[in-house]
Amino acid sequence: MFSKLKAFFFRKSQSSGFSEKVSSKVTGLHSESSRPQEYGHQSLENARELSLAFISNLLGVRAVETEESKAQEERYRVALDAELVGLTEKSIPKLSKNSLSLMSDLLNPETPHSKIVSAIHNDPALAGKILLVVNSPVFVASDIEIENLEHALSILGHNRLKDVVQSSLVADQFELDSYHFKMFGKALWDHSLEVASNAKKVAEKADGDADLAYFVGLVHDVGKLIIFKKLVELNEAGEGDPHPQVFSHLLNDYSHALTRKACEMWHLPDHWYQPILEFQMAEPGDLKSPTSVALFLGNSFAELHTLFKAGEITEFELVWRLTQIGSSVEEFEGLYPDMIKEAV
Repeated sequence: MFSKLKAFFFRKSQSSGFSEKVSSKVTGLHSESSRPQEYGHQSLENARELSLAFISNLLGVRAVETEESKAQEERYRVALDAELVGLTEKSIPKLSKNSLSLMSDLLNPETPHSKIVSAIHNDPALAGKILLVVNSPVFVASDIEIENLEHALSILGHNRLKDVVQSSLVADQFELDSYHFKMFGKALWDHSLEVASNAKKVAEKADGDADLAYFVGLVHDVGKLIIFKKLVELNEAGEGDPHPQVFSHLLNDYSHALTRKACEMWHLPDHWYQPILEFQMAEPGDLKSPTSVALFLGNSFAELHTLFKAGEITEFELVWRLTQIGSSVEEFEGLYPDMIKEAV
């Protein structure tokens, strides 16, 4: 089925995508001669519709809008606007100076491995998390326990260690064991991890900064976690159980601004923050760097993968939506080959 759809949407001359390098003159993974359009949303209306469908899928939304839900949404918007106007650092998860310093070292290819190891030794909580990861079935048999940190670090290897440390430092800021996280955050955090992994792979294929792509993938949706927590707090203050569509709409509409606010309050370096800004705009021509392209494709592919796997979109719509972001089935296959094979 996919081969027929590919023939419908793409000409034989189109590049396969992931085998190409990023041109110094052209943003994206296609070559200038074969790339039919730049990466980015051809229609912001379609982009919002896709994002809303993805959030609704994560929340398990199946309810239909009603007049009552529309009125409730308006009340929430008024309350949120009042809250956000006076938003302070207390409402934004914090990244400590030590965390940012270690993150900077991780993203600097010139940083000696010994410096990162020393920082981990000086952070017992982080060291404990690394031991927990290494003792998972992914790395060792169930009857073996790794207790020595040096042994654990040798098992992980430098590149995997960087991913684990970045994920841990970011995850610590979002109360992952809280009531809010159990309701919604885990699915969103899993999505962020998937986006980070996708973005890193795309960046590697394009000779981009894979570590930075992984980091921006982790934090690109922090606004959704912040706004979800705020919505639950408003609900607990007496508004009553919110209609599922209300949560979906408000998460979608407020999350980008809150992500930007978090990045500003964290005082992230410009070259960390810029790819997130470009990703949020994401019309053709807005994606200026390989990192923003990697984030854009990593997120788009993750959302489409989730919706297609859940049966929310058809094969035809998957291929059509790939064309709408300037991509192709071939590029999608580069990250999700098994799913495509199952669908053919």
